[in-house]
Amino acid sequence: MRFNILSFGIAYIIAALTACSGGDPASSGDAVAAVPLNNGTTGSTGSTNTATAAYGVLGTSTARVAFVPSPGGVAPLLLENTGKQTVKWGGTVLTGLPTVPFSFPVSACTVDSHALKGVCIGFDSSRVGIMNLSKFSSSLQVLDVGVQEFDSGAGSVATKFSGTSCIVCGVAADVGKQRFVISSTGGFRVFNYESSTAAAIYDIPIGENFAFLPQATGASYIIASEYGPKGGNRKLRLVDIDAGKTYVWNTNTDSLTDLGIAGRAFELGEIDAASVDINTKMMVLSNEDNGDFMLVDLAQAAFNDTTLTFSAPFTFAKPNPATPVARLTDIAISTAGNILLSHGESASNIGVTQLPTKSGANGDEIGPLGVLDLNDPVLDRTQCGANYAFAGKGDPHGLSLYTGLDDGQRGLVIDANNNCAAILDLGGLRSAPHSPTDPNSIDTSSAAVRSMVKFVKLK
Repeated sequence: MRFNILSFGIAYIIAALTACSGGDPASSGDAVAAVPLNNGTTGSTGSTNTATAAYGVLGTSTARVAFVPSPGGVAPLLLENTGKQTVKWGGTVLTGLPTVPFSFPVSACTVDSHALKGVCIGFDSSRVGIMNLSKFSSSLQVLDVGVQEFDSGAGSVATKFSGTSCIVCGVAADVGKQRFVISSTGGFRVFNYESSTAAAIYDIPIGENFAFLPQATGASYIIASEYGPKGGNRKLRLVDIDAGKTYVWNTNTDSLTDLGIAGRAFELGEIDAASVDINTKMMVLSNEDNGDFMLVDLAQAAFNDTTLTFSAPFTFAKPNPATPVARLTDIAISTAGNILLSHGESASNIGVTQLPTKSGANGDEIGPLGVLDLNDPVLDRTQCGANYAFAGKGDPHGLSLYTGLDDGQRGLVIDANNNCAAILDLGGLRSAPHSPTDPNSIDTSSAAVRSMVKFVKLK
């Protein structure tokens, strides 16, 4: 496994990573049986991300570009390409950080590589900015990024969580349907790319970091888990934005009666984030306080249109109890290979877990958690400075995924100050040997494993 990294100002080419590689829940009648979900659309770019994060990745036939919030706007960072392209400003190769200007401080962006659109939001603003990436996708000229801003209607009162507060808290693209969703004060708002008026508003609790299941030929779903414990009555909701219906899971996410003893970590713990596998429709919820994950099999869900509830089998992915594991709050699931990438909020630890490879597995195929510290002294961080130490983002989460030009699955983790990024070979790390003394930790003693984690200086 080998990375070649060339620097053209802020342009970075990452090459030669390898990795391995469901439907519409029908609602006709009262209680309905489980119906397979349709496959989500990712296309050759493979840039669909089903978890809300701080940045999105544009995928074209020749390049991968991450859009990262920076002072004054958003910085497009070239991660890899097929030639010698560079991100430029008006024809001049950049020697500093390029910025697409916005009128509000940007906290997070999502990218829809099929529509060639990007959408950016700010925690302290009700404004939304839509980037038109059509010209930029071929030119890589920053001046070719068009931006249209408008007020989302979320108002000025922020929603508060333990680590942050936000007026607009997250954004996700509905790939294949020319629209996007934001979570905000007053619930979820759905917008078409060409309109500044919300096509729909769902006034339900938004949770801290929602997930989104885009399905180009089936119903697309908002996955909204309430955040804090509610004495055994905390809800998980699915919003079918094509039918305009909101369903509540008939299992409370903080109830030992509902979850059993294996769910004890969720009884008092806050649910920090959610993500969903677009291939198997396995949904994952993370815990604010530890490395336990709750898995809900949406492909086996049965929906009731009379009570507007749904049932679905669930299980848990837990660290080996033999050794302690730091919390893993940020999560995202690869578009191929069914790999769960997790990251400690404001920390340097990451985790890699093999999820079930087919619906209906109900946890039978969950692999062991493999944890790695990005500040492990054997990892080469000299690209980011002689004494560089990685410190991760808090909210919004600094974790994202993309499929490389060679179809390898990459994890992208950017530090709190947008100074440096860690690029992870997910397939390699998933299969890497574990430490002989710690069943939860990836063994980094070999050069082959160390080559699966590369650091890239951003500015």
